[in-house]
Parts: sequence; C-alpha cells; structure tokens
Amino acid sequence: MEMGSSVMASGKKVVIGVGVVALLAGVFVIGRATIDTPTVRGLIIKPQAVTRRTLNDILTVNGVVRRDETQTINSPVDGKVSAISVEDGDNINSGDPIFSLDGRTAYAVDGDFAFFRRLDVGSDGPDVLQLETILKAQGYAVSKPDNLYTEETRSALAKWQIDRGYGGATPEPEESVTVSLLPNSAGYKVAKDNTVAFTIVPSAPPVKAAAGQVRAIHAPRVVTKPTINASVSAGTVNEGDTFSLTFTADVAPAQDLSVDLTINGSATGGDDPTNGDDYDTINGDFVFPAGQTSVTLDPISVFPDQVIENAEDITVQLTDQFGNDPNYIVGPTNQVRVKIAANGSDLQPIFTIETDSVEVDEGQQASITIKSTVESNVEQDFTLSFSGSAEVASDYVELDKKTFTIGAGQTSVGINVQIRKDKAVEVDESLIVTLGADPNTDVGHVAYAVGNPSTTRITIKSGDLPEMRLAGGGRVAEGGRGSFQIVADAAVTDDTSINYQVGGTAGEGTDYEVLSGTVIMKAGASTVNVPLKVINDDVVFLPSDMLVAKWPARVGKVEVDEGEFMLQGAPVVTLTEPVFTITMEVSPSDRAQLEVGQAVNVKLKAGDQELTGLITSLDDAATVGDAGEELYEGVVEVKGELAAVDGASVTIEVTLAEKIDVLSVPVAAVLRSSDGDEVRVVNDQGTITRVPVTIGLIDNEYVEIVTGLKGDELVVIDVDAAGSPAAGG
Repeated sequence: MEMGSSVMASGKKVVIGVGVVALLAGVFVIGRATIDTPTVRGLIIKPQAVTRRTLNDILTVNGVVRRDETQTINSPVDGKVSAISVEDGDNINSGDPIFSLDGRTAYAVDGDFAFFRRLDVGSDGPDVLQLETILKAQGYAVSKPDNLYTEETRSALAKWQIDRGYGGATPEPEESVTVSLLPNSAGYKVAKDNTVAFTIVPSAPPVKAAAGQVRAIHAPRVVTKPTINASVSAGTVNEGDTFSLTFTADVAPAQDLSVDLTINGSATGGDDPTNGDDYDTINGDFVFPAGQTSVTLDPISVFPDQVIENAEDITVQLTDQFGNDPNYIVGPTNQVRVKIAANGSDLQPIFTIETDSVEVDEGQQASITIKSTVESNVEQDFTLSFSGSAEVASDYVELDKKTFTIGAGQTSVGINVQIRKDKAVEVDESLIVTLGADPNTDVGHVAYAVGNPSTTRITIKSGDLPEMRLAGGGRVAEGGRGSFQIVADAAVTDDTSINYQVGGTAGEGTDYEVLSGTVIMKAGASTVNVPLKVINDDVVFLPSDMLVAKWPARVGKVEVDEGEFMLQGAPVVTLTEPVFTITMEVSPSDRAQLEVGQAVNVKLKAGDQELTGLITSLDDAATVGDAGEELYEGVVEVKGELAAVDGASVTIEVTLAEKIDVLSVPVAAVLRSSDGDEVRVVNDQGTITRVPVTIGLIDNEYVEIVTGLKGDELVVIDVDAAGSPAAGG
C-alpha cells in the first residue's frame, strides 16, 4: 500500500498529505496532520542513492602463529661435546657447523637420511652413495657416485676434511718403506746403489680445533687454563755462544704441565758437531711447574765447527695439545727464531778425486767420488776433464755439463759415467778423470785447492750382463703416490725379470698397496718404473661428521651443553620450520566454505601488521575441541616476515566471493519477507513506492541488486517518527 493513500482509524478520517517538505543532508521531513486535532507531527525519512561498488563476502576466523618442529638431531655416536656452534633460534644453512664431538666438527649437509656408521675403504651401501653424492655436489672429485667406498672416495673425503680443519683419525708417527734389489745371476748383476727408501708422512695433523671453523657463540663458563707465550734471550748468536728459551703464562698453572714444542729451522740439532749438528738438542717438551708464571730452560749451546756456512736459523714453536680438553692455551707469541751468524770464511777446502770403479765392464757405470776437506752450507762447484784411450760417445757417454757441484752440507759427491757396450773385440781401454781449478771467481768466495790424488784412472772391460741399480724414494704423504726406478747400465737384450724385496716399518696392504716383488724390463729398455701407492688410513668418515636434514632449518632448542658426555642416540638439537606458519580451527559450517588455495588477509591481534597469504592445507576429518565441539584444522602461509612470537593470535579474513562494480544498496534498505524482497524508492513527486528486487551477494553493509532497480533511484534506508505537539495541543 502506498503511503499517499487515505485510511480510517478509530472512527476518524486521517488524511496524510505527502510532500517534500525539506531535503537536508539526505533526510526527508514529511508532515502528518488530521482534521480533528491541530497537533502537527512528522516523519524523518533517510534516503540513499543506489550505487555501483565492489562487494565481498568475507569469512573471518581466528588463528595462531606457530613454528612446527621438523626434526630432532640425535648423536650418532658416543662422545664428549667439545663445542656448540648454534643457539636457540638460530637459522642453520647447509654447510654450517653445528657442534663438535671429541674435537670433530659436525656440519649440516643436505641428504635423505642420517648417517649411522663409520665408513672406510670397502664399505658398501646406500650411505656410501649418499656420501659420494654430497662430496660431488660440493665440488670434490668423485667420478660417479655409487654404493662402494673406494680410494677415490677416501681421497675426496680427505680434501673435504682438510678444508674444514679435520685432523687425522689415529695420529701416528712417520713410517718407512725400503726397497732392495735381489740378484738374478742369469739376467743381471746388482749394483752397489741397490736400495731406496720412502718416508710415509701423515696426510693431516692430529685432531685440534680449526681456526674459524666453529663459531664461539657460547663464552666459556670458567677460564682456568694458562695462556703460554715464548721468548728467547738473543735473536742472533755466533758459533760457540749459548741462548736461553723462556716461557711465560698469564696465570700460574694449578699443577705441573707438560708443554710440547715443535723445533724447525735450517740449522740441525743434535749432540755431535762432527756429524754436522749445529746446536745442542732442544727437547720436544718440558714441564711448566705448578704455581709459577715463567720457566727458563737450560742454556742451549751452538757448536763451533770447521764448516763454511751461511746464516742458519732455529725456530721453536709451542705446539697445540692433542685431545679435546687441552691443559693450556697457546698464546699469540708462540714462536721464536734464533739466527746463527755466517762463519767459516777463514777455511779453505782441499778437493781430491777417487773411484771405486778401477775396472768397469762395458755397459756399466764408472763411479767417481770428489771429496772436500771442508763442509760448506752452500754448494761448491768444481770442474773435471776426461782423457785416456777411451773415446767419448763410442766408449762412454759424455756428461751433459762441465761444472759439477758438492751439495750444501756435504763433503763429497758421486758422479757416474755411463760406459757404452759394444760387440767389438778390443783391448781394455782407459778413462782418466782429472780435477780442474775452482771455476768460481766471485768476490768473497773461498776457492778450493786441488789436493792429491787429483786424477783417477778407470779400466773399461767387456761385460756380459747389465748391472741394475735403484733410484727414487723420498717423502710421500698418506694418500699420495711415489715411485722408484730400476736402472740398467745398458739396455737389456731380452725381457728380463727383475726381483726386489720390500721392508720397513710401514705395513704392506695397510699403509701402502701390496707390491708384487717382481717387474719385467722389456728388451731394449734400460729403465722400468714401479709405482708406490700409499693408503691414507688417517682418513675415515664418522657418522657425526655430517648431519643430514632439510636445510635451511631453525634451531628450536639446543639440548646439550659444552663439556657434556653424550651417548649414542641422545638428542643434540631440535629443528623447527625457519618461517612461521599459521594454524586455524574452524567450525563445520565454515569448513564447508573453505578450500586450499584461497587468498587470505592475516592481521596480528597484538599489533597493526597485516599480511596476505594462502590456505595451504585443510583437514577433511574433524577433531573434538575442549568444549566438545567439532573443529577442522587448516594451515595458512603468509608472504613476508611476520613480526610475531610463537603462539601469537591472529584474525584471518577469507574472501569467499567478490562482485565488482555491481548495483548495491545498504542492507537496511531491503525489506525481506516470505513473498520476496523489496526496497522503498522515493519518486520524483515525493511519494514512496515499494519495488520488488532480486538480491545477490551481501557483505557487511551493502547488498547486491540483481534485478528491480536501474541505478538512478533513491532508496529509503530508515523512517523515524519526529516532531512535537503544536502549541496548546
């Protein structure tokens, strides 16, 4: 019924005149009067224009900020925690150190499962494949990762460990390998130089903390270890002088300390100056008495000798202790150097020549020895001349130089002259070798004098068999390769089996690969090379070296303390997700409106931060809440860094639907009934008409008008009684 019609009420005729009395700020004031009373009352009608706007259907639910625990890192072996490199809340990336167990640092690596056993050459299994895959991914030489741990695996692991400051697994002293030729009367003769020696040195130092590898996050609880520094009484000394070493500590040790020293330098220590020793032996350790802050060792004597020497030096260095809990700290002034001044310029060497090869068969070598009466610590050059009935090129091999040298620190040198073998029947020939004058004319050089004998004579005889000698040897690091050569004085005419034996303190098959003891020199050859492959038994893989997880990860809690002894399987650190996730619990009706992938706005209740995100998971099965209600859990991931703490509350707004640029009116303008929805429209004549409409999306304040309005109308959102009685009414 339109508001402009007439009605009867209580037997009185009420006439309602409708007109636009005032239009102020969107409010109509419409007068109402009756014929029976002078009272004047009015209606205040609030209209609003139909508009176009974007509407959203938003569902708001509550959520909680969490970091989910992803993994617990357990100790794969028993051991003492010597360092902790992380603390609660730290983010760990692949390659970061986490903790140290018995001095070995454990590093974060990417992989599929935790290492569980010690690995060495011969180990077979998927853990070997994972180790080789990790090494190859980090740039270490593994040709093709597989399940078998080989020497290639050990070599790559050794480089990985050395780069991270790992020490040898089982520190051991230098070991030796000796090789000696055995005779074969049918094929060759054995020369005097028939033995070579190798020294196997450790590939890595003993276990000790590597500088820069472990972050000193946690300060030591109590500092009681003395820091020891070294000093020397004189920086330069002459032969015949003495010097003293003094060691000082910042705090006096509570008990006697055994302090280790490393002695190096170009000078030689010992107790026999006639054997080339330069100074009295310095022990590799000494006792620092309890309660003292300094100790001076007994004076060290520098021996005088009859040697021409340049300046030499002695270095003494404090050595880091083995083990996980050293008794003292090596201070910054941990090395001293003593210089022994040059001497011996008043000595003149006398050179002589001799040979132990008075007679030499064809095809062999003539050995000549040149001796000096004075040792020098620089090389001493000399000259030789060759004469006699033997002819160069046809009877012996011309030496490729005219000036020869006695090495520094030596008083003699041997020179071999290769005698050629021929098929000619001939008388014995002679080779005469004569010492020449000193070729060095430098100012300040001490020239040698030629003594007696100055000439040696060698008779060349025909020989039937080649003579074999050995060459090679030297120092080889564990995991490295050496070789020795079997050299014949003449090419063999047939394939020749050459036998040798191996000895020394190193173990065959454990310290180096087994040598067969026999090698074939092919016809026409005069040398054959035999490789020596040294096994790096100092390098093993412990399951605590690499800690496998999905990195990056965040430390939830560090479960151990430095100095604590852990059993295998004990938790070390717990890991959580590095970024926050947000969980929400919704009712069944709200769950029905949600789906994975919906966009959300997340608002932090404790602050004014707002971030966008997505629903990443929703449970299909309900759980029972504290009040017995059904709840469904979901997870929201936000974009950006949420400034929150674990357990913080948030509100989550989920846009269920959105309509863009649609006709809309305030929700209050719609009159809803079982017969349909209507709005009241203000006509141009000032009357109000009810218009049926079809509504669509409803947000908090506005509703979409699908049909019924064109968009240029004014709709009534509220009607209030207003006014007051007339005077005298």
